[in-house]
Amino acid sequence: MNNTTTNKYRRHNCPPLVQKKQPTCAQRVNEEWKERQEDLKNPEYEALCFDYVAPHTWDDQKEGYWRWQFSWGGPSDELRGFVNEHGELHRVEYWFLDWGDGASIDVTNYDGHERFEEMIRSRH
Repeated sequence: MNNTTTNKYRRHNCPPLVQKKQPTCAQRVNEEWKERQEDLKNPEYEALCFDYVAPHTWDDQKEGYWRWQFSWGGPSDELRGFVNEHGELHRVEYWFLDWGDGASIDVTNYDGHERFEEMIRSRH
């Protein structure tokens, strides 16, 4: 091959594939929560499940919590309601999880969690 032929092939080579880095869950959690709040305003909205996750189900999980799971897989998101020994809700966290990454924010005082509290009271 001469230089002309070599250059011809180089000129038409595709550039190396560059994989775009996805934002982390910590970078996405606030926006995902805003979107989920819109869903929760709809009284017809149906989540995937509502269940209790016992303490020590997961590594480093000391407290049990009520889980209102909205989506599953990658990504998934849920509200976690932590209750005291009297069954009173004392903390609510929104979790956004995506394949080995996860982030949460405290949403204890968000408007509209009466539905979540009622679900917990009916099961406790």
